[in-house]
Amino acid sequence: MNKHKLILSLALVTMVMLFTQLTAAQEDITLEFYHWFGADLGDTTIQEINDRFNELYPNVTVQFETADTSTYEQVINTRLSADDAPDIFGVFPGTKFHPQAEAGFLMDLSDQPWVDNLLEGGRFSATYDGRIWGYPTDANVIGVIYNKAIFDDLAIETPATWEDFLGTCEVIKEAGIAPIALGLQSAWVTQLIPYAMSPSAIYRDDPEFDAQMYAGEATFVGSPWQQMMEDYVALNDMGCFNDSILGTDYNLSTDMMANGEAAMLVQGNWALAALAEKAPDAEWGMFALPYDNGGEVWVPAAIGGLMAVSANTEYPEEALAYIEFWASPEIQELYLTAKKAFPASAGIEPDLDPASTEMFPYMEVGSYPFLDQNWPAGVQGIMLEDIQSVFAGEISIEQMLQDMDDAWVDATE
Repeated sequence: MNKHKLILSLALVTMVMLFTQLTAAQEDITLEFYHWFGADLGDTTIQEINDRFNELYPNVTVQFETADTSTYEQVINTRLSADDAPDIFGVFPGTKFHPQAEAGFLMDLSDQPWVDNLLEGGRFSATYDGRIWGYPTDANVIGVIYNKAIFDDLAIETPATWEDFLGTCEVIKEAGIAPIALGLQSAWVTQLIPYAMSPSAIYRDDPEFDAQMYAGEATFVGSPWQQMMEDYVALNDMGCFNDSILGTDYNLSTDMMANGEAAMLVQGNWALAALAEKAPDAEWGMFALPYDNGGEVWVPAAIGGLMAVSANTEYPEEALAYIEFWASPEIQELYLTAKKAFPASAGIEPDLDPASTEMFPYMEVGSYPFLDQNWPAGVQGIMLEDIQSVFAGEISIEQMLQDMDDAWVDATE
């Protein structure tokens, strides 16, 4: 028996023992679980997981609620500050959860049995001050999802350079189809194209850029961000996006893809789940946004989210049992197959979407985490708001970058 299988077997034994302990009292309890990921999946998969948990622990009911990421972040921060935390809730990987850990809102999960099975990326994303504060549920990559039928009909090859990509947009536009569906009404969507540009534009050649920012040796102003944003805006000026991008949200952008009104969507692999539901007969592909900048194309790849336990939960044993249940291979494979996402733990083999697997060669060339996972708190929020303002014509790119610099300084003083 190999190491990972032994660990998983021991985890199952532990789960059975815990089941015996928790059900002995038979006290009916309700665990409140709040997370943003249900907004992508819908409630069906999460409900199935919760039903299976209830079969194992008949006296424990999981009450699940979800919201889009922007709403979620506002609500959870308010509830944490008001000492009204859910028993289990999502935290964003990387630096964003560090203040929550420092404030004592999160339970230390370092001694949990699933920790030894985490892959390096998952472990890194959940670690602060040498301890583990959340269970990494999935890993994701951002790229260009495309309609293979449209590409075949127009005899388009997947573009390998930025020049090729712009040419692809022109061919699709001339065919009367929106080249790229973009829903900037959903604030979190605004960041995805810069996130897809930055690994090649910045971190491939300057992997210490964030460290330089923290040291006060670099700024957004005067960095490759200027050209990235100019090229982002130029895509709109060229007609590469659908009409009314500020009046289009994420859901409508996936509708456009499913209906054949748009050919491409710059999104994470998680969007494949929504597309599969809306257009089950369509064939999707995925390639890296080829913002090559004269070199190799790198991609943004990172842990999608963490599940944390409130340090003040009234039901710590049950909450930990729920996290451990999620970490089991059966539940992980169910969740990841539904979400079209990659595992963050060893020994997990989900049925990946074929489009997701097309990103493997790009990921092997080079990748960098989602930017906010290395940024201080507050910078991402300013960026999201200001990108909307740039496209609304309310502020300049220069003002946006200065605002981001100011937010960085404010957060690190």
